[in-house]
Amino acid sequence: MTRSISIVSTALVIAILIFGAASHGAEEADASTFVSLKFEGACDDQNNRLWLSNSHTFKTVVTKVRWRAAGGKDLTEEFFPAPNSIREIGCAAEAEIIEAKFAEF
Repeated sequence: MTRSISIVSTALVIAILIFGAASHGAEEADASTFVSLKFEGACDDQNNRLWLSNSHTFKTVVTKVRWRAAGGKDLTEEFFPAPNSIREIGCAAEAEIIEAKFAEF
């Protein structure tokens, strides 16, 4: 009886380790894979409305964006888009995400 308990306990520990490793790997996707920029709608002849989206289902992604309106200076700002959200940043001719990380709150 002791041997069968030992085998069951060992199998249970192995199953827990495998399940824990599999779920830990899923959590390690880079934050930048969940955020994106898109231009949709015109502001004027040279600039379009700039939108930031976060497709993560339950995490906020702190996102540093650099953008520039035509003839304007570069602007850099940090945004905190909520999970499954899209928000307008402003009008721009070009833009890029320079950093993305999961919020720690």
